[in-house]
Amino acid sequence: MTIPVTLVTGFLGSGKTTLVAHLLAQPGMAGTLVVVNEFGEVGIDHDLLEASSDDTILLANGCLCCTIRGNLVDTLLDVAAQREAGRLRAFDRVVVETSGVADPAPLIGFLLSQQAVTDRYHLAGVVTTVDAVAGRATLARQPEAASQVAAADLLVLTKSDLVPAADAAALESLLHGLNPGVPLRRVLLGKIDVADLLVLQPGAHAHGPGCDHDHGHDDHTARFRTTIFTATRGITEAEVPQLLASLRAVAGPSLLRLKGFVPLDGSGHLVLQGAMMVVHDAMRRAVPAPGGGRVVAITEGEPPAALATALAGFGLRDVNQVR
Repeated sequence: MTIPVTLVTGFLGSGKTTLVAHLLAQPGMAGTLVVVNEFGEVGIDHDLLEASSDDTILLANGCLCCTIRGNLVDTLLDVAAQREAGRLRAFDRVVVETSGVADPAPLIGFLLSQQAVTDRYHLAGVVTTVDAVAGRATLARQPEAASQVAAADLLVLTKSDLVPAADAAALESLLHGLNPGVPLRRVLLGKIDVADLLVLQPGAHAHGPGCDHDHGHDDHTARFRTTIFTATRGITEAEVPQLLASLRAVAGPSLLRLKGFVPLDGSGHLVLQGAMMVVHDAMRRAVPAPGGGRVVAITEGEPPAALATALAGFGLRDVNQVR
């Protein structure tokens, strides 16, 4: 079994560290490794018990925390090696808190492309925090913030108690325009239920027919497009490598995120994930595909026609074509 990795991203001051600190306080997060790019304004020093290694610290609730000195891949491989050698206590989940100015797409690509990483870990999902006070202005000025929202499997709106209800609702509408179908939670002081994190399923939350290309609510979000392809049939085992090869042939820098479920002919489904130039080997699961099967492509600009053509060859069609 590989270890699930959840990315927690969001622009500077949007409440990532507060959210992570609240999650760690819940029993369901015991045995979690937390990887942080930088410590935020809410420290965790008061929870430290002892140093487990030069870069890793043991927290009072049984979780581990380490800082990134190199890149994320090196850190994950290092802690896995320490765990396997018995120099680091076991952990069964990883939460990565990214830098506030990080574009998550390259991080997702790293997690999906390195064989040594994928042998040990899998991407469980992306959680993005958005500040209700500064969110709209930040999205207008900072392209990284828009990328963080577009890549999310769960959006978390923070500080909504500090703005008029109409302003919070307008921001939520903007966020849904940028990433349609993704669940959104309003939280105060980072208080989110750990269950929201543990049940993340990349690509499972997209709307069915009736939701199509996102043309944005503001000019600054118009550069992103979310396109949903729905499965019209199951694919055979023989088609699996062909599907992956077709997707890899058309992947490119404009593909911020590819995620979803494809039904297998007979039983079960494939879990597809990709980012930019990387499409990960598909994971197989025995249960039926959620919602009958669909793939979500988030692109900068209109999705390449070659992507739609590649998916159509395996019974995955833009929702506009199957109404």
